Amino acid sequence: METIFLSELIEAVGGKLLREEGGAAAGLPCEETDSAPRMDVKIRSVVTDSRNVEEKCVFFALSGERFDGHAYVASALEKGAAGCVISKVPEEGARVPGKFYVLVRDTRRALGDLARYYREKFDVKVVGITGSVGKTTCREMVQAVLSRRFRVHATKGNFNNEIGLPLTIFGLSKDDQVLVVEMGMNHPGEIRYLSRIAEPDLAVITNIGTAHIGLLGSREAIFQAKREIFDGLKDGGAAILCGDDDFLPRIREEVSLSGRYRLFYAGKGPDCDYRVKNIRVEIGTAGKEKGRAEFSTLCEIRMPRKARGDAAESRETVGAEPREIDARISAIGMHLVYPASIAAAVGDLLGMTAAEIRDGIADFKGQRMPCEEYGDFYLFDDTYNASPDSMKSSMEALACVEQAVPGIIKAAVLGDMFEQGAFADSLHREVGRAAAETGIDILITVGPLSAAMAEEAREAGVPDVRAFGNLEDAAQAVEEITRPGTAVLFKASNAMHLGRLAALSRKKAGGERDGI
Repeated sequence: METIFLSELIEAVGGKLLREEGGAAAGLPCEETDSAPRMDVKIRSVVTDSRNVEEKCVFFALSGERFDGHAYVASALEKGAAGCVISKVPEEGARVPGKFYVLVRDTRRALGDLARYYREKFDVKVVGITGSVGKTTCREMVQAVLSRRFRVHATKGNFNNEIGLPLTIFGLSKDDQVLVVEMGMNHPGEIRYLSRIAEPDLAVITNIGTAHIGLLGSREAIFQAKREIFDGLKDGGAAILCGDDDFLPRIREEVSLSGRYRLFYAGKGPDCDYRVKNIRVEIGTAGKEKGRAEFSTLCEIRMPRKARGDAAESRETVGAEPREIDARISAIGMHLVYPASIAAAVGDLLGMTAAEIRDGIADFKGQRMPCEEYGDFYLFDDTYNASPDSMKSSMEALACVEQAVPGIIKAAVLGDMFEQGAFADSLHREVGRAAAETGIDILITVGPLSAAMAEEAREAGVPDVRAFGNLEDAAQAVEEITRPGTAVLFKASNAMHLGRLAALSRKKAGGERDGI
């Protein structure tokens, strides 16, 4: 973070500087007195966790349903924080001498206000990314592409909510040229709030799926929540949307958006501006010694003959560079062509050449589903999270193995997906049908919710379906399918602990025998 001053902090958050104890009433604006903190106090970082306090930082005392950061204010200040932002006046005698206290109505809102103020200090292009599935992969792909020309600062990990996004912004430096932020949500209004903080020049919506449908009630509600990203998009900005989604093409028909912003679609469909074709999968040999199977997904991306971004130089059709990219993605999955085509669009609209975009896609290292190789047995451990859309994507990736390893048996060990509310039964059945559609040979389900998945898969024609109520009951079946000539996918919501079954399979494949 670049240095800001206490005076800037107070202005940005609309706060009141508390006097030293013994002065006028707490909460009134501080007068310039000998006992008042100096307005030129330097602030060099922002923290919300007292365990991460460092010298000259400001500590925001955030509050939630199960925690109250005000309980850690004294600790944060004693560890070296220069001051704090609070929404509760400290009890008499509780103030730490020599530290500043800025009082606001809502510390969480103040964090966002300061982030917006800080972002406006920099001349950077901002790319905002949201969507039901694939946000992180898309952000990583966009970052890989843009890094071929620009200095890029981007979201790390899952810092994509109303706390994480501001903390990402505070990492901006004067040398950065592009900011790429991921925006997640679990309730209406959240994307609007995040977008107004980031004010993107380019907005991306990856898709409208069913993640959090139990909280929002319908895909229509999810669509309306995701389109809130336009509420912060700068006038004249551009949006890149998945052209193969069944909701997002509707935006083209909304005059209030299509007349105000430039809209581009990416995907496989004939109406996509950035269109993918000739998709195929290859397996390499580089990782064999380390027990990894290194798959690559290849495709061609056709781009518009002229780049149409504000930062892009005009390219005439005659004599222009080739506008078709031969892309190689160092990961497996047909779904990866979507973030690749979106990243190509972002790079193109920011003036990058086709060669830079191609090389940037090749730089992508964000494979979320690494494959372990044990002779002729392949193991995909994707047990960190699950939603209906990510389940389908992972099974599609598993199906791709057959392109590179003809005749492979494709087995999926799938567990319950949580947070689906009243839609749980129908969405688990939807995944069961998808197992048949993607050509899964063996399906093992674990958990009470997944019984519906198994039932639907049987009816849809999956040859071998076995349903179990818990991990222990499924263990023997997992050992049975851990054999040469098979590729196995493990996936479920993290709370299912399906990683224990993946570990059991891994041990057997490696020549060990043990229980779960």
